[in-house]
This record gives sequence, structure tokens and C-alpha cells, in this order.
Amino acid sequence: MRWLSVLRAMGLVVFGLGLGGAPAAAWANFSLPYGDAGNALDVTVIGADHPDAPLFLWLTNQYGKTLGERALAHALARRGATVWQVDVLDSLLLPRSNDSVRTLNGHAVAALIAAGVKTGRPVVLVGLDRMAVPILRGLHHWQRSVPQTTAVAGAILLFPNLYRGTPVAGIPPQFLGIVSATNMPLMILEPERGVNRNRLSSLLDQLQAAGSPTYARVIPDVRDYFPLHLHQPENESLAALPSLMKPAEAEAMQALPAELLQAASLLAKTPHPTTVLPIDEALEKPLQQQFGLIAHEPPTPASNFDLPDLAGNLVRLRTPGAPMAGVTLVNFWASWCPHCIEEIPSMKALAAHYPPNQLRVLSINFKESPAAVSAFIQPFGLDFPVLIDRDGAVAKQWGVFAFPSSFLVDAQGRVRYSVNASIDWDSPKVRALIDQLLAAPSTPPAVSSPAPNH
Repeated sequence: MRWLSVLRAMGLVVFGLGLGGAPAAAWANFSLPYGDAGNALDVTVIGADHPDAPLFLWLTNQYGKTLGERALAHALARRGATVWQVDVLDSLLLPRSNDSVRTLNGHAVAALIAAGVKTGRPVVLVGLDRMAVPILRGLHHWQRSVPQTTAVAGAILLFPNLYRGTPVAGIPPQFLGIVSATNMPLMILEPERGVNRNRLSSLLDQLQAAGSPTYARVIPDVRDYFPLHLHQPENESLAALPSLMKPAEAEAMQALPAELLQAASLLAKTPHPTTVLPIDEALEKPLQQQFGLIAHEPPTPASNFDLPDLAGNLVRLRTPGAPMAGVTLVNFWASWCPHCIEEIPSMKALAAHYPPNQLRVLSINFKESPAAVSAFIQPFGLDFPVLIDRDGAVAKQWGVFAFPSSFLVDAQGRVRYSVNASIDWDSPKVRALIDQLLAAPSTPPAVSSPAPNH
């Protein structure tokens, strides 16, 4: 087989060969050495050798190999493509963390690209979430080593997270430096209910400003990580997905193989760059997340909103012409966020500690249906309103990047403190801070932030 001959010619170790199996089986694996430090990538090959069909380099996400990714790889193989699945973190013995992915320099990905190009197949990289970062860095590193770049069609990124890290709640996030240095063709698939859906236009603007021919499609009615929600034994045909996943997720999964192949064809026909852009190394440094309630100095005006509660009644942060009373805690959360759920009991206890004219809690759910939210919160017996931000517009307006994110608003309608993680709301330090805001709402109190709740 042609690709096998190429790999042997490259001196790669090929093992696990099963030539008699079905074309969709994972029938070969090889080890790809790179660099001079003894590193190697373990590659699983799924699919047969079809010289004109694309070779997908699928980079496993930070959560490890999943049934959903394997099912999609088999579905691509049945359509003639070949998939090389690589778990970079596992191959390099790195911890499975967001920071591990965000700090990968891209050299391993560049070595994988070079090996894929030598097969003579059109090469397409695929990854989701933060794995987009080493993919773009790998593309950039590979670009510097070749005279022309058409051997690689480009990359397909599912709900990419290309940010430096989690900023203080309410502060706009920053893209990593690799974004403004990327000019290779890209396709971005963004879930409609995804956390960064409302920031997609900003990402497209920056990529296209760099010269990248970037395409995007919004996948309707699903949220991030939907390919990872297949928890049953591997479903190679995808036909049984409606019985294994939510209907919208099953539909999106069944459509993905064809969409990936169409995207690969589109990217291959797209003009490719002839220059390599410099990287702003200062922006490549990840942000360190700040924990606890962080003071906003100076206080910033809180954006007003009116959102429906679970009964359909509109609730406003403030009514025009009417004064606000006391302190308002605005909390953004989602049912799929464990830390959001973790802080609900302490938030309920904090609300019970103050009369309504001193502390008002407004809980804002992110992009979930009223029926689902109502059923989810019923066991908590909450006394404060739960509002529905169905399209995420209010979360975007408030600069919410991570969940949970919460804001303390004073009687003048100004954000005084924010936090982008769960904390113990019913703590003496939090109550002391609220008491000081109640006593002197026009003068920001000089109080240290509460310690994070780990």
C-alpha cells in the first residue's frame, strides 16, 4: 500500500497491521520520531489507501481519546479518507490540562504535518477546543520550512479556543499571538449554543486581517463538546446515534463526516499564502487566572438588561428613572458547568442572610431552554429569580468568558467586584464586603478579595 511504503521509506516503525479487516478498522499504527530529544508521536491509522482522498490529521483533545472522535474517524474512512489520530499529550507524557495544550509549541504538529505531506495525500488538520492552538502553531512552524504550502489544504477547527486564558470577569479576552500570524486556510465549525459563538465574528476578523481565507459554519442547536457526548460502545456506523445522544447532537454528528470532507475540498481549492507572518511573542504568553472577587477600579457602569424568568415575566437589572436598592449580585451559569452548581447552595444562603432591599440575586442561565432549567433547579428550592439568556447576548454584553461569572453591582448601577470562578458566597469575607457596599455605596471600599474556594 502506497502510504505504508512511504512510511517505511521515512524510517518509521509500523506495527499492528491488519490487512484483512474492513476498511473502516483501525488497522495500522506507527511511531513518528521527531526532534533531537528522543520524542515520538504514537499514531493510530484508520482507513485504507485512497490516493486522491484527504488524509486527516486528527489531534486528540485535552480530555483524551473519546468514542465520538473514533466514530467520526471510522465514518470518514468509510467515505474513502484516511485518519491519523494522535494524542500529543499522551505521546509526550504531559499532564491532561488546559495549560499543557495552550503551551505546546507546535513542533510535534509540524513533524506530523511533514510526515503526512510525504504520503502525497491532501493533508487536513482537525482539532477541537484548545487543540486549535498547537494546530495553528504547527502549521506556522511547518510553513517556515517549505517553499510553498499547497500540500496542506488547511485546518478544520471545531469550537476553537484561541484565547490567552481567562481574564477578569467583564474584561474582554485576548487572542494568542498565533491568531494574527495565521494565514493558512481554515474552516471553523461553531456550535450555536457554544460559549464562544458570540465571539466568532471577532475571531474571523482577526484571522482574515492576517490574510487567512477563513470560512465558518454555525452548527444549529448544539453546544461545545457535542462530539464527546457519545458514551456508549463505539458506534461505527453512526446510524444508531439518535438512541444514544440528544436528537440535535445526533443529527450534528451524523452530518459531520460529510461536512468535514466538503470542508477539506473547499480548503484545498482556496488560495494559499506565499509568506510567513511574524508572531507577537508577547501575546503568546498565557494569562494567569485571578481568583476571588476582584475590585473594578474605577467602578464600571453595569449594562442594563431585561430577561424573562422561568414564568416568562421580564426582569430588569434597573428600571429607568427608578433608583436601585442595595447591592445586586448578577450570576451567569449553566447546568453543564460543575462549578456553577457547586456554588448554588452558598449563594442561596447568602441571599437568605439579607432582606430583599439590601441584596438582590439575579441568576442568569446561559443558552438553555426554560423547561430544562426549570427541571434542573427544582431540587435547589431557590428563592431568587432565574433568568434565561437564550442567545447569550447579555452574557456577551457583560463580558462573560468563563462559567460561572458573577458581578456585584452597587446602588448606582456600577460593577464594583467580579469573579470568574465559583466561591463560597456565604462566607464572612463576602458578607463583610457587601456590608461595606451597603454602608458606603458611592465609595469603593478598600477590602482584600476573598480567597478562592478550591
